[in-house]
Amino acid sequence: MKRFFCQCGQEIFFENSHCNRCGSLLGFDPEQRQLLSLTPKSNDVFSTQQGDFKRCQLHTAPVHCNWLIPLNSRNQQCASCRLTQLIPNQNTLINQRRWQVLESAKRRLLYGLLSLKLPVFDTEPRLIFEFLEDQQTNPNVGLEHVLSGHVNGRITLNAAEADGSYREAAREAMNEPYRTLLGHFRHEVGHFYWLLLIRDSAKSSEFETLFGNPHQEYSAALNHYYQHGPAQHWQTTFISAYASAHPLEDWAETWAHYLLMQETLETALAFDLISQPEKKAGDTLWMTEWYQLVTILNALNRSTGNADAYPFVISPVVKQKLQFIDNLIHPTVR
Repeated sequence: MKRFFCQCGQEIFFENSHCNRCGSLLGFDPEQRQLLSLTPKSNDVFSTQQGDFKRCQLHTAPVHCNWLIPLNSRNQQCASCRLTQLIPNQNTLINQRRWQVLESAKRRLLYGLLSLKLPVFDTEPRLIFEFLEDQQTNPNVGLEHVLSGHVNGRITLNAAEADGSYREAAREAMNEPYRTLLGHFRHEVGHFYWLLLIRDSAKSSEFETLFGNPHQEYSAALNHYYQHGPAQHWQTTFISAYASAHPLEDWAETWAHYLLMQETLETALAFDLISQPEKKAGDTLWMTEWYQLVTILNALNRSTGNADAYPFVISPVVKQKLQFIDNLIHPTVR
């Protein structure tokens, strides 16, 4: 994430809708990826140095969306909010908070995708999101169990993943060293981009060489993983234990990791924690800078008595997979 500043000079952040210093209204323009200071003009019209906009219909509670809409658009919701088709019942405060947290994480996901110039809004299949409850957290709903997943552009997340206590319990139960809501979004959208960028493309053969046969029977592979655990010595080939379950899960886990790396490196560069490397042809992974950065992150976390912020090891095989994704996203950087 890059740094943003209000018109008064105060540093502001991606989620902000007001400047804490001067009180200015703020809005995010996804086209320019800029957080802009807003001046009320007339009715629902707001002027900025980049032109006039209107605010998303969901700028009020509970969502508090701060994304902007072009003034000539007929849409009442922003590009991000329009991607959500189903939400949990809003008659409870907990679901109102969950919706806010889920949408906030989704906007950050989309920022990363737009930064990489990936297709997001005008795709076939269309990218959409569903946030659902199940009986584990609400016995009054019809769904017994909601699993996060993706089918043909439709990403479903269990709304309870917005609860820190739920995620921590699931992390402990599934022996996962790293589990975040943003990580879920990044993983599931990885399945979407496999459809979009790999499945019917010339890259499918190279994909199969690195990740394996994506047409391997999925349910049987997942059942085997949950019954018998990850592949032996999985660390030498996969970024996570779950990645060893099936080639498509390996892809989604590696894709999510690539997005994590890219946004974290952008943030570190914006705050001068790392220097802009001298790019070599085809080198956009910045692995040297990444290793230095995560060493610092883990040391800082240990100093505060917390677990490592980055509990991963990138093996040579995983680096090849990350490079494949990098080449896919940056095909002209060779």
